[in-house]
Amino acid sequence: MINDKIPKYYVTKDNITIYLVFLFFYSLLFVNIFTPFQGAWYNIQHYTRAQLFTDTLVIVSGGILIMLISRLVMYNVHKRNHLSYLQYFSWLLLEVLLIAFLYAVIVHFAVRDTRDFSDIFTRAVIFVPTILVIPAIISHLYFSSRYKDEKISELESSQNQTITTTSPSAAEEMSFTNEFVGEEFILDNHVTASTNPEPTEKQPIEEPNNDMAVEPPVSNNKIVNFFDEKGELQLSLRIDNIYYIESAENYVNIYYKNKEKTERFTLRSSLKKQQEKLEKYGFIRCHRSYLVNFSNILLLRKDKDGPYLDFGESGLQAIPVSKTYLDAVTAYFISSEE
Repeated sequence: MINDKIPKYYVTKDNITIYLVFLFFYSLLFVNIFTPFQGAWYNIQHYTRAQLFTDTLVIVSGGILIMLISRLVMYNVHKRNHLSYLQYFSWLLLEVLLIAFLYAVIVHFAVRDTRDFSDIFTRAVIFVPTILVIPAIISHLYFSSRYKDEKISELESSQNQTITTTSPSAAEEMSFTNEFVGEEFILDNHVTASTNPEPTEKQPIEEPNNDMAVEPPVSNNKIVNFFDEKGELQLSLRIDNIYYIESAENYVNIYYKNKEKTERFTLRSSLKKQQEKLEKYGFIRCHRSYLVNFSNILLLRKDKDGPYLDFGESGLQAIPVSKTYLDAVTAYFISSEE
């Protein structure tokens, strides 16, 4: 953890600027309005408000200048070699020591504080982080929230621009009959010789038989469309091109084949919702985090860590089978053999 790389929003120029401006005004207000650490950090018994403001303005400005130089150096270092958490927090500690030293110099030599220089410096090392910690926490929460919002917006924008549709051969003339099943939009393919085909009568949807241990899947020669929570079409795929769907908190990752490559598409949805829609096409839940397309499974194998489903494709991970779903998965294999 401590050797992991820090997120990039820690050291962007915009965030550095926002943080330092916020820290400057916060420090001035904190020291002048609340006058903390009276008699412990600096002697203010005989200070007027004007004197206190002037001295703290100089000290705070000097501290911000040190941090500005430090963060600019950090920004350039991070561009060449991403900093780890250990390096980042070590850097912050060095900033505290430099600011404490600057404060001790100003107070001892300019303000003429009669205390020993080492005593002033030691107290500053203790109290400088006390001032910095609150704006640092507030800024971190703000930058983290804004970064997540930006990533979600970028993801949604890129998905809207890259709706993938695996279409039939261009040599065939295709007409499509649209069927809505719950929230799912299915395109049924029919090869026709006529340019104006007669409309086909919509067939009633058969209710699943809950008494059946294993329900045979519907033909995979279909295209299934995935919609987001707003009902907007995000992805269209042939069912037999889908490998598996993985749960990712409030999202699902759809892994599918595209031109002999495995690609991933992230959709804001739940795995349970996808399971309800795709079970009739031969998708089975094998784990709380995975829903797999059974028609693409090559084998079920058991390792020392437990049973796994294997697609037999390079670049595709084996999907674990939990005890909760093992009986259902095994029943699927047995029914397929029959």
